[in-house]
Amino acid sequence: MVEFGPNGSVIGPAPNAGPDPNSGYTVATNTKIRRIGLASALCGIGACFLVALIGVILLFLGIQTADLFGQDADMIFGTSGFLQGIGMAVLMSAMNWYFGYFTIPGAALARGFSIGRFPARGITDPAPYYRWGAIWGAILVGGTTAIASAFIPSEGERMVILGAAVGGGLIGAAAGFICGGIFRGIVRPAEQVQRIQVDVF
Repeated sequence: MVEFGPNGSVIGPAPNAGPDPNSGYTVATNTKIRRIGLASALCGIGACFLVALIGVILLFLGIQTADLFGQDADMIFGTSGFLQGIGMAVLMSAMNWYFGYFTIPGAALARGFSIGRFPARGITDPAPYYRWGAIWGAILVGGTTAIASAFIPSEGERMVILGAAVGGGLIGAAAGFICGGIFRGIVRPAEQVQRIQVDVF
């Protein structure tokens, strides 16, 4: 609504006036992006599977490398310090699937409340999805492996925890990067945001 002065001249909008509901340029605030829940759930499952798969591959490569040089497998990752922490992170990642009751919902919630909110904000560029997928993957896996390694008695405990955090963070970042692509493939934010803009305007 607007205020009118003498002879019907327009003075300006009335105080506290909201958007005109009849305007063709009123943005619909209740527009919903589809498939966010599905994408978050599938990313949670995919993240758990990918972390376990990367861990198994690295563990296999470590054992094969140790066998190639005629050493014990624990010598590849080290028996103490930073390398032992990396070895612990690889082993815990390989066993990630056994803790799926906790890791799948945790990863799904992290995706839903981070990159899951991007489409509603109109973010369609691929980079933030991959970047924040990798960041949250590194935080979740690196933090979990670091905390778990703190409860395992070992020499040079601080370096072991640091190694577990770095090793788990790299594994989680790789899995999260892939999950960012999975999320974009399911939600297709560019198409949905464009459709919403066409519907609104």
